[in-house]
Amino acid sequence: MSQFSTDSQRTLETAWGTIRYRRNGDGPGPAVVFLQGFLAGPDIWSPVVAGLSGRHRCVTVDWPFGAHRSPMRADADLSPPALAELVVEVLDRLGEERAVLVGNDSGGVIAQLVTAAHPDRVAALALVACDAFEVFPPGAYRVLFRLAAVPGLVRAVAAALSVPAIARSRLGFGAVIRHDPGAARRWVVPLATRRSVRRDAAKLMTGSSSSQTLAAARTFAGYDRPVLVVWADGDRLFPAELGRRLAGAFPQGRLEVVTGSGTFVPHDRPERLTELLAGLLARQDARQDAR
Repeated sequence: MSQFSTDSQRTLETAWGTIRYRRNGDGPGPAVVFLQGFLAGPDIWSPVVAGLSGRHRCVTVDWPFGAHRSPMRADADLSPPALAELVVEVLDRLGEERAVLVGNDSGGVIAQLVTAAHPDRVAALALVACDAFEVFPPGAYRVLFRLAAVPGLVRAVAAALSVPAIARSRLGFGAVIRHDPGAARRWVVPLATRRSVRRDAAKLMTGSSSSQTLAAARTFAGYDRPVLVVWADGDRLFPAELGRRLAGAFPQGRLEVVTGSGTFVPHDRPERLTELLAGLLARQDARQDAR
């Protein structure tokens, strides 16, 4: 069990830099660690955490995914495989031998990479409307991610997303959020105001490749713990077939489709996602008890 106080916001010093996190709730068993999507803040999980923390330790982290407030070291490797190692270091520093990982969007990629490289650290896995296989980055974002090293491009993206009309549109958060996409503008503030955050985001973008998700997928058949795959019926980035393939790649994979949601399911349908995660955690607990 973690040595840190319940419901406290703290910082961890890691090889990548200072990481902010919050721990809510208590209970036996592995902690539930959440990984949000690109340009989403950890508060996207707040309604889900509120529903789960009565029985589980929930850890949200200000991961360096572009909406983070604490920039990483200038020399830090922020490619997805390196970020998977950052997750493991955070688990180590929190004193968590294993965790249930819950990843949405590009956070789901990091969860997959942790599972592939360190399956013993992942007690169960929830992949929520995320990149997988050859779809990383998805669609038009592939070109944007490749061009992120062009001087001024990430700054221009941040400036555009700071405009309310653009933030609400399909060129902005409207591509991933069905309900009130304009509310996500708060997550752009660090990117728009801090050069070091833009530097970090560019590293993640240029370091992303489908070769990483394809390599991870080759290990999934050997992961024999519970896996919940949650897909959104209104997803504009990830087709339904991708969710079916992802669930089918795991021996214990199960697919659930959430209605009335875009890619950012924890924002659009937090109550339904909470129900599904509670079921996953109950199955994981029963599996542990049976051992």
